[in-house]
Amino acid sequence: MLEGFVRSKVNSGAYESASEVIRESLRVFQAVERHEQSFWSDVRARVAIARRQVAAGRIVDGDAAMDEILAELDDEPAPKQRKKAAR
Repeated sequence: MLEGFVRSKVNSGAYESASEVIRESLRVFQAVERHEQSFWSDVRARVAIARRQVAAGRIVDGDAAMDEILAELDDEPAPKQRKKAAR
């Protein structure tokens, strides 16, 4: 399966050799891993902040916050419709 994929990439002319396909694949794999590590590091940092906020009593009631947001949206005037130019 993978061998066929590599062969198809070389046969398409996009790569000169199987080793080029493999090198490029490994570079992409490394980039994906770096992105995943960064993502999960950010998630862990945000969770740590949230835990400290909860421990300090700085919490927001989700239902009350959503009710407030919806009420603000209801108070906003509707966006004006733009008139179409005559042709």
